[in-house]
Amino acid sequence: MVLQVLSSLLVFFSLFQQAATPAPRQSFRISGTVVDALSGLPLAHAQVSVNAQAASDSTQVLTTGNDGRFVFENLAAGQYALSARRKGYAEQLYKQHEFFATAIIVAPGLVTSDLRFELRPDASVSGQVFDEMNEPVRNAQVMLLRQGLRFGRRTTWREGEVATDDQGRYHFVHLAPGTYFLSVTAQPWYAQHVASQRVERLVPSSGHITTGEITSGEAALDVVYPLTFFPNGTDISAAAPITLHAGDIATADITVHPTPALHLTFRSSSSNDSPQLSVQRVTQHIADGVEQGLPVEMTQVAPDTFEVVGLPPGRLNLGLVSSKGTETMMFSQTVQLAGDSEISAADLSVSATISGIIQMDDGSALSQRAYLRFHSVTTGATFEVQSEPNGEFQAQGIAPGIYGVTVLQPGASAVKSMSATGANVSGRTVEIVSGQDVRLTLVVSKGSAIVTGLALKDGKPADGVMIVLVPQNPEHNLVLFRRDQSDSDGSFNLLGILPGKYTIVAIENGWDLEWLSPRVLQKYLSGGEKLQINANAKMEVKVNVQL
Repeated sequence: MVLQVLSSLLVFFSLFQQAATPAPRQSFRISGTVVDALSGLPLAHAQVSVNAQAASDSTQVLTTGNDGRFVFENLAAGQYALSARRKGYAEQLYKQHEFFATAIIVAPGLVTSDLRFELRPDASVSGQVFDEMNEPVRNAQVMLLRQGLRFGRRTTWREGEVATDDQGRYHFVHLAPGTYFLSVTAQPWYAQHVASQRVERLVPSSGHITTGEITSGEAALDVVYPLTFFPNGTDISAAAPITLHAGDIATADITVHPTPALHLTFRSSSSNDSPQLSVQRVTQHIADGVEQGLPVEMTQVAPDTFEVVGLPPGRLNLGLVSSKGTETMMFSQTVQLAGDSEISAADLSVSATISGIIQMDDGSALSQRAYLRFHSVTTGATFEVQSEPNGEFQAQGIAPGIYGVTVLQPGASAVKSMSATGANVSGRTVEIVSGQDVRLTLVVSKGSAIVTGLALKDGKPADGVMIVLVPQNPEHNLVLFRRDQSDSDGSFNLLGILPGKYTIVAIENGWDLEWLSPRVLQKYLSGGEKLQINANAKMEVKVNVQL
């Protein structure tokens, strides 16, 4: 009996010990080969990093051998970001497109081995800027413009800007494949800008007073370098595009030639009660949505006359202020200068002043100051204004046009509704009319809905696919779009969604599409999934991949 009891106790303690001993942690691996995206050849000495997205201190780094192989062992289940870099190659995420990439999902039954990590070689543009004497121009501002798709719209934007060194050299590196343009603005070192002065003379023979103008200084040195595009155009329409492929090393030298500086005269009423006019800023039009600031040299040449000197030919945007006592008014004026010009106060178009308040939809206060971004629907130009802690904001000198409005503030993902006095509102866009002050009220939501799901191709999960959540009336609700890229298991995750009607689509190789264009989107909407998203919803959806 005692032996039976002892035997039973031994069995019990053995089972207890087995139950108390934790099962060994299952470990996984991520492996693959880094290759050149053009040749497909393995890349030795590439630095590969893996980082668990749920743990900031989990980064592991290794260097590939001659075969380009990498292996990360003993990984826990989870989601990992994989990146690689090498001399001659900018750092890139796995299957990166724009700001999106494919994460590696590690879990039982998922394939995370034999990955093919393609690195695109860097492209670059360099050259020198010379003057009319074939001497290098130092401190010239060289702007690199890129033309292509950005945020789903075909546009031109400023990719970078550098000043030339003492040998007139400039250099742009780590460039992605695409179409580029180069522009140069510079000042001749010997230039002397001359202002006119009005003088009155009494003609003794007639007793009449005549008015004339005199100049001081050397008029021959009153010159500027006009805006110059590579190779020798003065407008982007006359510029030669520089098409870069992965790995290209382009050289583009530019020569600038002086031209007589232009003078712009502002005349106002000679009445003592007339407001004083002053020029606050001058910018030169480079491309739609891209401006280059110019130095302002303004001289009062008579009691009612001001002159801005040292201006180049071309399309200029003027920011002016009219002040009278404590009252000020903002003006904006676009001029196409080909010679000396004159503007009177009556010629000016009054800019708008936009003021308003940002409110949270749940009645809570803003957690901190917010930024509002106004995006021109027609030109792509943007400007930002910061709010006060209580949500009040004001912006002056706003040109007429239709603008999309976005609020950039932690915890607030989108404009839920917008109303205005002095302007027309449609969805999340506002139309500003010349001279009409606007008062906006913006209700901002934290956008708590979440949509997760799988991108399926022929019934199987597909990675690297562009996922787009399209709102109803997309042209007036650009800020409601959400995008993602499917991960290695085909999964995607869209956060911060406002309630409303949407269509979700999955597009293979969709990164080169003008997906903001209703005409382009129409092809895919019929093959997408219709969603009615409610507040705080958490939805799962499967979406078939379209070509």
